[in-house]
Formats: sequence, structure tokens, C-alpha cells
Amino acid sequence: MSQNAPEFANVMDHLSPDVALKLFETSAVLIIAGVPVGTEFGIDERTFIVGENFRGVKMIPDGVHVIYCASQGPYGDSAPRVGFTHFFKAGEIVIREWDNEKEELRCRTRGDAELEKSRIKLNLCHLDKYLAPYDYTGLPKWKQLTGNITESTVIKHSPDCGLVRNTIELLSCTDDDRPKGGPSAAPTTKHARRPSRFRDFIEEEDMLPDLKSVPGTAPNFTELPPRCPKGSTPFEISQHYMDAIVAVERLLQGREEPIFAEIQFSFILFLCCHSVESLSHWRKILLLLSNSEQAVEKFRIFYRNYLTVLQTQIPLLPIELMEQTQFNTVYSDIKRLLLNCYQAGLTSAAQDLEKILRETVLWSFDDLFAEDPDEMPTVVDL
Repeated sequence: MSQNAPEFANVMDHLSPDVALKLFETSAVLIIAGVPVGTEFGIDERTFIVGENFRGVKMIPDGVHVIYCASQGPYGDSAPRVGFTHFFKAGEIVIREWDNEKEELRCRTRGDAELEKSRIKLNLCHLDKYLAPYDYTGLPKWKQLTGNITESTVIKHSPDCGLVRNTIELLSCTDDDRPKGGPSAAPTTKHARRPSRFRDFIEEEDMLPDLKSVPGTAPNFTELPPRCPKGSTPFEISQHYMDAIVAVERLLQGREEPIFAEIQFSFILFLCCHSVESLSHWRKILLLLSNSEQAVEKFRIFYRNYLTVLQTQIPLLPIELMEQTQFNTVYSDIKRLLLNCYQAGLTSAAQDLEKILRETVLWSFDDLFAEDPDEMPTVVDL
């Protein structure tokens, strides 16, 4: 959307002059310096194309917000989004400037930042025409997506470098660290007694470089517990894969609120900055939580809230994850989650999610209680 007066007026249409004035005087302000004309700029789900007079955003409500930019090429192509998260407070002034070399926003590098904020606060009324108003029409939906995220959530899980990119930066692999081998290479000791087909597969994996992210560039998400702990007996492995209660307990026990906030935080990093790492983390948590009926019984309040937030999150996923097929793991996980919630007695919340998904993404769950062929016993003729 272009940054111009008519569009700003549309955002303000539903606010009375008195309410708009109060929000202007008491809400947070984001000041942006030096962003080139034509750059895509966004805050939460609202995006603009920067014009000549754009200097930032006013009337920002309290809470977490995601700010991002994407530079535009000469032929209409866009660079990946790069952004940051901030937990805004009433009356706060946040300043960012454009890094021409890296084509991303950064903290102010010159002058006294606090003195500059004081001057801006005194002359804010003169900057009014250069500031885009926050889109309050989208605020209720944003609150549904972020309602449990606190300032500590933002501080704990944001990348140490302060910027969120669509993919994490990886360290290059030196020749000394690069895996080497060939047809004559002997199997490693830990795989020597494996069946040959399994050993070949393992050794192919061993040949892949062990790439690590550049320190500080990846979101600091919680390390998820393995579904099957090391050292499990064959019987225990079967139990863990029938119901992931042990792993879910390790994830949630005493940490239900921060984990719920982390789920919301990882999703908005994907939604706004297209962070692949964040989407992957969100999907891994979904996989774990959807595979335990016992966990639904034990953490009923958590699961009820989780089903509620999924009503808002699922319709915002990319189109590739909307297909109703067995190859779409998100659909498969939601289907299993609904089944476990029904069987554990969380009927009302499950029905609400099922109804929303039928209407928004056209998913059908008519065969929800049918036997899964993959889980039926195998009959062997002797």
C-alpha cells in the first residue's frame, strides 16, 4: 500500500477526533530515518510503500509489534524482509535509521539518542503529517495473535543481533571440517554393526556438512524435548510413539504460560518477517502437542487456549500448507489434535476449531474417527 494521505485517512475514519488526539499524545511513536522511497515498510500486518514524506508511525498501542522493511529492485523485485520486534510502552519514542550498505534498519549510530528523543517529544505535533497512523482496524486480530506475549518473551526469544531475517545466517564450512569419504572408506564404529542398508543411509547423512548458524542471528527458541528419550527399550519406544505424554510433560510442566507465549511469538516472526526458522519451530511444537491424548487430559486449560489461538493462526499460513492431503503435515497434525481433544472430552473447543477451519481453509474432518490404515495391525501370512 502506498504511503499517502488518502490511505492514512481511511485508517483514521473510525476514530473520533478526540480519541485520535488522545492516542497521538499518549501512545508510542516509531521514528524512521533515511529509508529510501519505494521501500516496503511494515508494522504487524500492515504494509506501506515508503513515500518521500514518510518518517515513521504514530499512535502505536502498548504491546509487542514487529517492524520490517524490504528493499525494492529496479525491476519490481523485492529483497527478503528484515525486521525487529519491540515491546512498546505508552509514550515511548523508538528511533531507527536505514543502513544503506546492508539495506536494513538499525539503531541510531550518531548523536545522543536520548537527547534526540527529548527533542522529538517536544516537537511531535510538527511531525504529525509525516507519520503514518497505526492501523487500529487490525488491532483486535493482532491481540488474538499476541495476547500472551510479554516483554520478557520478546527479550528472551529475539535473536541476539536484534534483527529477524527470513533465513538464519550460516557459518561456512572449512575444508578441514568438511566430511570426507569414498567407496573405500570404512564404516564408523558406531554404525559398523548396523544392517548394510541402514548403514549406507547413516553414512550418507554423515557426508553432509554440519552447518551452524552465525552466533546471535537465530531466534532463541526453547530446545524441544525428544519424543523418544535416549536409552528407551523397544517397548518404551512404542509407548512414546503411541502417546507423547512424556515429551509434552517435559515441555509444559511448570512452563505453560511462557511456552504458550513462545508459540505466539514464533508465529508472528514467521507471519511478518517470513522467518523459516520460526515456522519450523511452530510446526515442531504442533507435532509434539498433537500426539498425546493424555496431555490433553492433564493440561486441559493450556490445550483449550491452544485450540483458540489456532483458529487465528491456521488461516494465515502460506498456501502450500493449506492443502488437505496426507502429505501436508500441518493438516495431519491438526486432525490428530482434534481427535485427541474429542477423546479427552475437550469437545466444545475442538468443535469451534473444526468449524472455523471448515469455513476459512475448507478443511474437512468427516473421517476423523475412522481407523487410520497406518495404525492398524499388520497381518503376516506364514
